[in-house]
Amino acid sequence: MIAADVQFRTTANAAAAAFANKPPYLAYKTDVVVDVPSLRRHKVISRAVETRTSDDYAALQDLPQGQRQYGHSFPLVPTFDAISYFRVTFNGSQRNTLSYLEPGPPITFKDPRETSHADVVVTSLRYYRASYAPDSNDRIAHIVMDALPTLTRGNSSDFYIHDVFVDTTSNLPTRVVYEGPATTFTTDYQVIEGHWLVTHANYVHTFFGPLHMGRVTATADASNHDFAFPATPGDPKLAQ
Repeated sequence: MIAADVQFRTTANAAAAAFANKPPYLAYKTDVVVDVPSLRRHKVISRAVETRTSDDYAALQDLPQGQRQYGHSFPLVPTFDAISYFRVTFNGSQRNTLSYLEPGPPITFKDPRETSHADVVVTSLRYYRASYAPDSNDRIAHIVMDALPTLTRGNSSDFYIHDVFVDTTSNLPTRVVYEGPATTFTTDYQVIEGHWLVTHANYVHTFFGPLHMGRVTATADASNHDFAFPATPGDPKLAQ
């Protein structure tokens, strides 16, 4: 097994390549369970979604025969690359649960040997310390990522990559977990008809009152299924 930091760099590049080769249009169904125990709130939201992946513009149909609307994919676009720079917009509302992931560039790495003339090149991650968890095996590598002060110092983010599970055959993530003091965000992936897609996502966030007097924890758990990859969108508003 290669070094954990090398595997992470390889996996990040594989994820970025899969995202770059995403299908132009994607249709799927999603079931999102919203739980806010302290407010006794429990709701299941089911929608059929068709999205234009280039800019995440989607048609959303509440199931079985509810409202139709347009906006971002719900609860997130399944082509989402979790090893990237992004921002989560989440307010615990029933209508827009985990409604938007503001995308950013993928995290990628260049091989320093391509531009170096040295006999030996030693590389390491700048912002994380990577190591293998004991449950790693030849099929699935479990990389534990410890965020370093070079990343966390002065950073407004409240969660960072903590676990990356990797299919060692494809080098693509099967699961990516972010953790922080008030947030846990997990995405599970499968390759479906050649496309690397989020099939399950779980987001848990604790909202604190002023001076941390009181708190409310909300959970959104999404399962995506019935994927289709139309060459042209069924909804003409999505046509480019």
